[in-house]
Amino acid sequence: MRTIVSIVTKVVCTRCRTVRAIWRAVIALVATCGFAAAVSAQTTVTLSTPGTEINADLTIRGGSSGWTDFSGSDVLASKVSSSASYTRRIMMKFNTEDFIPANAVIQSAQLYLVLRGAGSSEGRPLTAYQVTKSFVTGQTNWYCFRSGQHWSSSGGDFGSSYGTTFVDSAVGSTYTFDLTDMVQHAVNGDFGSRFTRLALVDTGGNTSGSYREFYSTRASDPSVRPRLVITYGTSSAPPPSSPPPPPPSTGTTIRVMQWNIHKTRDSDGICNPDLIASIVVAQNAQVVSFNEVNFYSGVCAWTFDMGAKLESLLEQKTGVQWYRQSVNPNGVDNVLLSQFPPVSSSSTLLDYGRGVAQMGIVVNGRTVNLFSTHIEYDVASYRPIQISEALRWMTNFSEPRILMGDFNTWPNTDDYWLVASVYQDAWAMALNAGTASSYNGTGATHGASRFDYAFYSNNGISLKSVTVPDTTTSGVMPSDHDPVVAVFTVQ
Repeated sequence: MRTIVSIVTKVVCTRCRTVRAIWRAVIALVATCGFAAAVSAQTTVTLSTPGTEINADLTIRGGSSGWTDFSGSDVLASKVSSSASYTRRIMMKFNTEDFIPANAVIQSAQLYLVLRGAGSSEGRPLTAYQVTKSFVTGQTNWYCFRSGQHWSSSGGDFGSSYGTTFVDSAVGSTYTFDLTDMVQHAVNGDFGSRFTRLALVDTGGNTSGSYREFYSTRASDPSVRPRLVITYGTSSAPPPSSPPPPPPSTGTTIRVMQWNIHKTRDSDGICNPDLIASIVVAQNAQVVSFNEVNFYSGVCAWTFDMGAKLESLLEQKTGVQWYRQSVNPNGVDNVLLSQFPPVSSSSTLLDYGRGVAQMGIVVNGRTVNLFSTHIEYDVASYRPIQISEALRWMTNFSEPRILMGDFNTWPNTDDYWLVASVYQDAWAMALNAGTASSYNGTGATHGASRFDYAFYSNNGISLKSVTVPDTTTSGVMPSDHDPVVAVFTVQ
């Protein structure tokens, strides 16, 4: 499990045009001499064009296929086997020399690959390694990195490893590989070249189902091809001091919403973020936890960050500023949006491609820590691992805490009680107190199931009410989940 601490930003610039200004704040005025700390702009670049931005993406295979050139294949494959003939590794090279300034400060570098096939449902650990030889597409195989030039060790010459992503069998899903540290070293020239060269190697045990297949840059559908999304600043100066905490709010209540928005695809199959934002406004939510929010992935947000889009829509519809924190393990975010200025924000990655976003806000003079997560659906054995990791990480933050998310489990299961034995289930508590209401009469949020929860600690807050509203608009459901809206009094 890896923790990421970040500054909440308004959003990014693309290589083609500036989407929004990123200036957030900054001024501290003390005594007779004031000073201003400058915040350098951030730029986001997507490297996805074969030949110029992605110089190589191919599979190498051992044994009898060791001399075969797979650079024309429309797939990238990995496999671990006791036989070299069946072992496969993925090799990729990105042109961070021409498209990223030398010594740029890399805030984020995320590689996105779309899964085409899988041998089994197990989570396979694919580890990213820096490749120390400058390999060339069309000339690279298990034995050579260029024509007539052999690897020191058959199967590739590797430097340090830079993180592992667990890849299960969710065909069509986007998997994310965090290459931030590797790209930083590359643009600094630490590898002798400013190109980013990497191998994805299955570092798990030998099993018959270890085969994983991703789309390559030769895939006929451009939306499933690989891409490396890099956000960087142009200054190596240390970040400015954090601004002072915002003044305590004068209110005593907080109205939160938990909602899995299904990538913003409504029941007609239309991507409709405007409808999602309109319902948030209609419910008077001050804090929102969204699940399944695409980040430069999927049909609804292939070229942009849907979390930033929703933030912008909420600002347009409410006329007030919103703040955002997200975690993006596999191209699909958990996003926290708040009308309250954050005093802290961070995120952590959980095993098997999940994460938790955190934001601390001040209400009635008290810091309330908010969390958003989305727990595994397909593989039941992953759920207790992810839930336990999330709960352990949350203990680093003061109470009161509010944990929202799609937990993909029913009430009274063992997975449910991992959380409910530590925190209060808002719907169950409101139902007992007579302050729960639901348009469907059951509190279900996904068909007949109650998968979406708002859990909370009693220390410093008390629950007023919980609602599961009817979000159907003109016969259209904005998501396959219903939201949960909870109101708390902060003491």
